[in-house]
Amino acid sequence: MGLSLRARLFIACALVALAALAAVTVLVAREQRGWLLQRHQESLERTARSLARDLPRAGGDWSETAHEWGGTVGLRVTLMAADGRVLGDSDVPVGRLPLIENHRGRPEMSEALAGRSGQAVRRSRTLGIEFLYVAVPAVDRDVAVLRVAEPLVAIASLQGSLLRLSLVAAAVALLLALAIAYWIAGRHAIRIRELEAVAAAVGRGDGGARARELPADELGRLGRAFNRMSAELRLRVDALERERDMRERIVAHLGDGVALVDRAGRVMHANQAFAALLGEPAPPAPGTPFQEFARAPELAELVRRVREGEKNPEAELRPWSAAGPRLLQATAGPLGAARGDAILLVLHDLTATEAANRVRQDFVANVSHELRTPLTSLRGYAETLLGGGLEDPEHREAFVRTIHDQAVRLEALIADLLSLAEIERPGARLRLATLDLREVVERQAASFRPRASAAGLTLHVEGGEAVPVRADRARIEQVIANLLDNALKYTERGEISVMIGGDAEHAWCEVVDTGHGIPHADQPRIFERFYRVDKARSREKGGTGLGLSIVKHIVQLHGGTVTVKSSPGQGSTFRFEIPRTH
Repeated sequence: MGLSLRARLFIACALVALAALAAVTVLVAREQRGWLLQRHQESLERTARSLARDLPRAGGDWSETAHEWGGTVGLRVTLMAADGRVLGDSDVPVGRLPLIENHRGRPEMSEALAGRSGQAVRRSRTLGIEFLYVAVPAVDRDVAVLRVAEPLVAIASLQGSLLRLSLVAAAVALLLALAIAYWIAGRHAIRIRELEAVAAAVGRGDGGARARELPADELGRLGRAFNRMSAELRLRVDALERERDMRERIVAHLGDGVALVDRAGRVMHANQAFAALLGEPAPPAPGTPFQEFARAPELAELVRRVREGEKNPEAELRPWSAAGPRLLQATAGPLGAARGDAILLVLHDLTATEAANRVRQDFVANVSHELRTPLTSLRGYAETLLGGGLEDPEHREAFVRTIHDQAVRLEALIADLLSLAEIERPGARLRLATLDLREVVERQAASFRPRASAAGLTLHVEGGEAVPVRADRARIEQVIANLLDNALKYTERGEISVMIGGDAEHAWCEVVDTGHGIPHADQPRIFERFYRVDKARSREKGGTGLGLSIVKHIVQLHGGTVTVKSSPGQGSTFRFEIPRTH
């Protein structure tokens, strides 16, 4: 495990402090040595000058004088003649003086012979000890130079004491520096950990995370830059999320099924329509194997064909769902240019189109069939009359009456077709006006009462208050007329009752008959065009099979609903309900 940032900062600061203190200690030691040498040089010079002033009173035995003065001042005292001979030395016995080499060439002696004070530090050739030498000119006629010397051992002892004090001070300073460095490293580590925590929070999606910007040093400026970056990143992420959500909403609300399959054959994304078209309650989770979800060989074949390089292959499939069989057109295509990229599958529902085509075909077939019957009758009876039927007084009137009835039936069929086409036309408009639904029903019932009386039926409208609605009078009259016409056609005995009512928002009308009733299996289809429960009876009564379809479309055009309640042998109740205000 690597060192923490705090440890690395602390070690770096400690090394810097240690190196700095070591350098300072070395420099201080050198300065201390120089200072000690300078102080001793000054002290030695004062001693030497004092002794030089006493030379005239010393006498002529210079060796004894040197030994006496050396014992008095505790220093080595040397007396040299002008020619460089050593006349006396406190550290050299008298017998060895002739053996001492000439001192004229020594640096300090040369300076003193020139009339100046001379200093030198070197190892003595005579004694083999390192000395600090100070020489001054003498005033005696025999002695030209007086030199005093002190062994550096004493200076070294003082220097050692000062060095120990310096080392103690350096150690104390180092400890203080280490403590300060540890505190500073901790502060910086805490701020960097805070930046790390803020970065982690931003990574988790916390848009409110902010880094500390004070103090305004490098880390503060880094925190400010990080906050700006976080704000810009949040704006960009929000924009991307809005675009993603918009795409998701668009894809989710598509009527077509859309699925994206990766190169491993797993579902990356699928919308609700894709699952619904395949009869599944919900789209698969990302990562689901496609063949486990879509158990359709045609889709697997499409994916294989795209993998092999075919461009946008198509196929039709007929999956079974709870709503019944469907007709789907499937299209597949690669999302990228490279083979093996993700594949986009699109399912287009052709069920409604196929149903519309079938309805259209059935409508054409029904219209053709409905027209063929009266036209065949017209042609047959016309040919009969032309073939000699005009000469048959007994039957020609019946022939002409049949032709007339079929023409009326044909006219009614064409009128219903035109009416149905008009109300089914896109953009069909209603001529809205405020009217009393009860008054409209009573007027229509009055026009149908003679026909009801002729059939031995009773037609009455239950009394009540006015029911105002905003509707198209002509269309509502057509609805009521068709319902009353149906009730009269299929009721052989009993009565027909009409009831009107409403609440604050809706108005309704019910037509109740006592006819044969409608089987339950036929009730869902009686509002279809040309659908008849009893085809033979319907044609016998002159029905076109379009009346209830016209009723349904008119009521729906008003924003209402029409229903039927019926049981075989117990009559039927047709009810329509429309809003009071359209």
